[in-house]
Amino acid sequence: MRVLVVNPVGHDRWDYSDKKIYESYASEGTEVDVVSLPRGPESVETAEAYAEVKPLIIEVVKGIHAKYDAVIVNCFLDPGVAELRKILSNKVVVGPCEASLSLARNLSDKIAIITVGGDVRTLSMIKERIKSLGFENVVVSVRGIPLRVLELDKDREVTLRLLVDEATKAVSEGADVIVLGCTGLAGMARGVSDAVGVPVVDPAWSALKIAELLVSVR
Repeated sequence: MRVLVVNPVGHDRWDYSDKKIYESYASEGTEVDVVSLPRGPESVETAEAYAEVKPLIIEVVKGIHAKYDAVIVNCFLDPGVAELRKILSNKVVVGPCEASLSLARNLSDKIAIITVGGDVRTLSMIKERIKSLGFENVVVSVRGIPLRVLELDKDREVTLRLLVDEATKAVSEGADVIVLGCTGLAGMARGVSDAVGVPVVDPAWSALKIAELLVSVR
């Protein structure tokens, strides 16, 4: 099985590290390639960036999808996923938000999402995606840490501490499961879960496992 992971940004800063993360999650026999866009924003945290990357993602995937069994758009907002499913009707196309929430819903109907950049605009985009997927009745909290995507790797211990702080608040408000609402937070779920004592869902892990499952049943 071959899986294509598309980083919807105009640089390859995360391609190598993301490949290593996805490979660590992959089942035996699953190969993962990670590519980024030839141009585009540094991150997808605004409506403008989201609109910019959608056609670029589609363009890249249309050009190289033939040798892959599945495509993952590596952004929690799932840009271009719905469009690619229509274009590539014979391929599995997965978005981390939909995959994460689908798995989390099997654990609880009280889900909290912890994302990055906790301003109103960023949280609103996440909430719109939740509503479009029909999960608004099971997501009890959407919270953000005060870091942008480009800042997440500067000090992972600080990032983890901020995630734990917000996850602790979400649990105190009734959440039974946490979803990390940014693929830049991949690899941090276990640390958060150990600290707060509830399951924490990793969006990259979720996307890959759903992709592997869907390919296996086709």
